[in-house]
Amino acid sequence: MKQLSLLVVAIIAISFSAESQSIKGKLLDLEENRPLAGARLKLQPLRDSSNSREVVADSNGVFIFQGIPKDTFSVTVFSVGYEAYRQSVAVTDSLPDQDLGTLFIPKTSTTIGGVTVVAKTPPTQQKGDTIQYNASQFKVNPDATVEDLMKKAPGVTVGRDGTVTAQGEQVRKVTIDGKDFFGDDASAALRNLPADVVDKIQVFDRLSDQAQFTGVDDGNSQKALNIVTKSGLKNGQFGRMYAGYGTDDRFQAGGNVSFFKGDRKISFVGLMNNINQQNFGSQDLLGVTSTGGGRGGRPGGGGGGFQIPQQNGISRTNAIGVNYADKWGKKVDIAGSYFVNYSSLENDRDANTRNFVKPDSVLIRNEFSMTRTQNINHRANLRIEYKIDSNNTIIISPSFSYQKNKSRSNSFQTNAYELENGFLSSLENNRYNVNGGWNFNNNILYRHQFAKRGRTISLNLNQSFNDRDGFSYQESYTVTASAKNDSLSQYSDNSTRGHTLSANIIYTEPVGAKGQFQFNYNPSITKNKADKETYRFDRTVWDYTIFDPTQSNLFDNDYNTQNTGVTYRLGDRDQQFAVGVNYQYSTLSSDQDLPFVSKISRNFSNFLPNLQWRTKISPRSSIRLFYRSSVNAPSVNQLQDVIDISNPLSVTRGNTNLKQQYSHTLNARYTFTNTQKGQSLFANVFVQKVNDYVAQGVFTAFSDSLITPEFTLARGGQIYQPINLDGYYNLRSMVAFGQPINAIKSNINLNGEFRYSRTPGFSNNLNSITNVYYYGGGAGLASNISEYVDFNISYNVGYSRSINTLQPERAITSVLRVAGLQFNLLNKKGWFVQNDLTNQVNTGLSEGFNQNFWLWNLAAGKKILANRRAEIKLSVFDLLKQNQSIVRTLENNEIRDERNTVLQRYFMLTFTYNLKNFGTAKSATPNRGEGRGDRPANFPQGGGRF
Repeated sequence: MKQLSLLVVAIIAISFSAESQSIKGKLLDLEENRPLAGARLKLQPLRDSSNSREVVADSNGVFIFQGIPKDTFSVTVFSVGYEAYRQSVAVTDSLPDQDLGTLFIPKTSTTIGGVTVVAKTPPTQQKGDTIQYNASQFKVNPDATVEDLMKKAPGVTVGRDGTVTAQGEQVRKVTIDGKDFFGDDASAALRNLPADVVDKIQVFDRLSDQAQFTGVDDGNSQKALNIVTKSGLKNGQFGRMYAGYGTDDRFQAGGNVSFFKGDRKISFVGLMNNINQQNFGSQDLLGVTSTGGGRGGRPGGGGGGFQIPQQNGISRTNAIGVNYADKWGKKVDIAGSYFVNYSSLENDRDANTRNFVKPDSVLIRNEFSMTRTQNINHRANLRIEYKIDSNNTIIISPSFSYQKNKSRSNSFQTNAYELENGFLSSLENNRYNVNGGWNFNNNILYRHQFAKRGRTISLNLNQSFNDRDGFSYQESYTVTASAKNDSLSQYSDNSTRGHTLSANIIYTEPVGAKGQFQFNYNPSITKNKADKETYRFDRTVWDYTIFDPTQSNLFDNDYNTQNTGVTYRLGDRDQQFAVGVNYQYSTLSSDQDLPFVSKISRNFSNFLPNLQWRTKISPRSSIRLFYRSSVNAPSVNQLQDVIDISNPLSVTRGNTNLKQQYSHTLNARYTFTNTQKGQSLFANVFVQKVNDYVAQGVFTAFSDSLITPEFTLARGGQIYQPINLDGYYNLRSMVAFGQPINAIKSNINLNGEFRYSRTPGFSNNLNSITNVYYYGGGAGLASNISEYVDFNISYNVGYSRSINTLQPERAITSVLRVAGLQFNLLNKKGWFVQNDLTNQVNTGLSEGFNQNFWLWNLAAGKKILANRRAEIKLSVFDLLKQNQSIVRTLENNEIRDERNTVLQRYFMLTFTYNLKNFGTAKSATPNRGEGRGDRPANFPQGGGRF
């Protein structure tokens, strides 16, 4: 550690002068593809607009700025008869000579014979690896949000829970003009920002801060959206406030307000309701679910294909949040947010599970439960970027979260064999849980550019802590077919604590004109501790005083790694290839004192190759290929060899003999955009293979079985334990195509999808493989007529087929069909009608779970006050009172169908007021003149609701 401290001090002490760089590109007419000879280009630093220079494009439309320092610049193109075009570009040592490629410039409006001809801005454009949607080309109603706007974008889908998927990947990050907005909460931005402040929306793979600097993807990228606001709306206030009350005492109230002044952006959001409205991310509703008691854990199941996100249960939510982003002086960028919410949830669940126990047996498990949950959550994020000088930068990114969760559940379960059609066992289980915990993470990144082009060094330090405590009371009663009954009354107190310290040092050295070597060293230390004490009820003293060592544990776990490697990168803006390999040495040690004494220590050595390839086939199309290998250590819960009988018929235990997983991941992406025709095509393929996959081993009791001196597993009961198995494969592929249909002023979006998963399992000493195939497709027609007529018509279908090798003749198939019609109609007097009609059909599920229902939401109202700032609306949710929530899940040898409580019909009268005040800035001219650039300075180039 002493040597590491000296290294950090030495690095920060280094300071070298910058060397001149260049920026070049080529200008073409958007419609005719001819060179834009004689066009004037202006280059100015974003931090000092008074210091600018100009060049003129030559006869081939080629331009070049030479002898410029490292900085972030704005390049503006001016040519008579053409739109002014602006793009931001950062010149760094990792990207010393920026080639902007071919820039297509649209013509301005002209008048011919008294008729005005307007050059049309394309709806979709490809900027290197970035897909850009021009907001003005997607017509939405005046009060639409960014989420409504994204529903019209080709290659993008928006779920009812606000989850956004772009190019087959879930969007994890949303920024506004390059600045963080509510941390990693994408829903907060999309549901609280009005669409009419948006100029462009950019979809790209956001690299980690360190990878942005080096230019080599480190595998920590996230699918992200950057919302570029209109240039005339950089100063002002906007927001929305609403309140409503309805039948059955349903209510809602809330709003959001934002204050923009140049680089300073402050936003407040708040809401309270009992109608399942949540304009924020789902991570705030999960509560603290870990009990720390040694649960083996059951990995998430594979694929039922596309699903309609359902809000399970009926929730009451109160939440408030604030987001702040600003620039302090010329050297400091800051962004931070704080969010707190309280929610309560009531949910009744009915489930049917079929488990392939052996070739001639299927265990049927029927469950019914009632759960009441209360959850409070606080989270805060901060990011400070300090540019010491042109060569040195420090980024500090701390985050903190605290959660407390209370839940009470009552459940009843029966087990039976399918063919015998006979009762095996039943369980009545009552639980009360209280859990609380906090997480803290701090990331410090130092980046230095040497005088020599391409030579850099960066140091990333990360420290994280987590601390969780809780207790639970359990009362259960088990009945078996042999009339041997058992009762359980116990209290458990548990705690888990963890701490991780890691560093990542990267040094890059240029080789030749376009090559670069990258050397990295990444040590990491992780320590975890989990304790649990369980006491049985003593009726003689009427208290929980009988200590149960079989249900208790004391467990310490250490996982340390030493990782070093080298990567070679070759290429420029249009073509890039990188190949590398890392060596990782890992030690995994566990020390357990309860329920028995055990000490385990293991060492692992792995070579981890990686490869990246990106090519720009043409100005319209590109291909990206990414391969990476990685290892993942088992979790603390998976390692603890302690029995957990929270459910006496579905028992879990850990496995101290688990090894780390070794994964190979390959991702390929093809992108095509035709700006002239407005066409876009995206294709994405993801393939994963895992060795030593942490699968789920299952033991099913064919007779009452003594597990511990105090616990007998009833006939038909099961024990789940994680084990390492080879042979896990996962494949996901999708294609999406979109283009306008000018004859009806609408956009059509088509999509197709294929998924395959191969999951190994282990049941009663028999190996098994579950193969799941999924085929899906859909079509959507979205209007692009005007703000007065807005409609979406969609149809999606998914077919899944699951085959387990224990009983291959019993393939399980299911089909999900969803059709939807949404429209918003507004007349010039302010009267409006809104409709959201969905038909969902499920077939192939368990008996009693197939469904065919209509969810019909309607609203009508009038916009009032000056400039129609307010509206009064009468709405009805689930007019036909048919709403349902049924989900199928596939896990190893299990197929599970589940029905949950949902919100049904209510009427509500709502008043809404919209705040818009942009009087202090120049009026906006969307997609013209001084439009916002294509990418914020700190980004790498290329790189039914009413």
